[in-house]
Amino acid sequence: MGQDKLKHGKRGGGRRTHTKSENPYLRVLIRIYKFLQRRAACPFNRAVASRLIKSRMYRPPVSTGKIVRCMHMPQNRSKIAVVVGDVTCDTFRMFLPKLNVCALRFTKLARRRIEKSGGKCLTFDQLAMIAPKGTDCMLIRGCFTRRVVNKRFGAPGSPGSHAQPKLGGHKSNLRGRGFEKARGRRNSRGYKVHS
Repeated sequence: MGQDKLKHGKRGGGRRTHTKSENPYLRVLIRIYKFLQRRAACPFNRAVASRLIKSRMYRPPVSTGKIVRCMHMPQNRSKIAVVVGDVTCDTFRMFLPKLNVCALRFTKLARRRIEKSGGKCLTFDQLAMIAPKGTDCMLIRGCFTRRVVNKRFGAPGSPGSHAQPKLGGHKSNLRGRGFEKARGRRNSRGYKVHS
């Protein structure tokens, strides 16, 4: 009898176990949080270690406005907001409350506004000293699907689809009736999508 190969040579598991980044600071942080994951075992350290390993696509930026919305409850005001990614400034929000934020990177304006309101901008090695088990910390992350490429995922011509057609870059002249002649773009080409 032959052996029944179920996997057919496919590689199992698609999750990263180590980073591909050459950033020495990020590599040190991964070593710190993998150590804490083993020695001070808690879900917080496991989550931070796995998010540090991920690619930049899965570390989307978070605005100060989103942090304020997440921390506005009275029981969350004394907690530290933890972002495994960049913190950017929300220019639409006029006033910031006092915030303690830990992140991989802050933009200049975000750091200035957080510190001006009496808050603190922490790094992950400082957080490991302050809260090794993640007590009084709140993990926040941005939306993965806010990238521009996600607008174009799907079939632009199919009924009910809201995907944008790919018509070249913003500087190219691929606009107008001559270039939008595909199926679903007008009645004379099969059907027109009415969304």
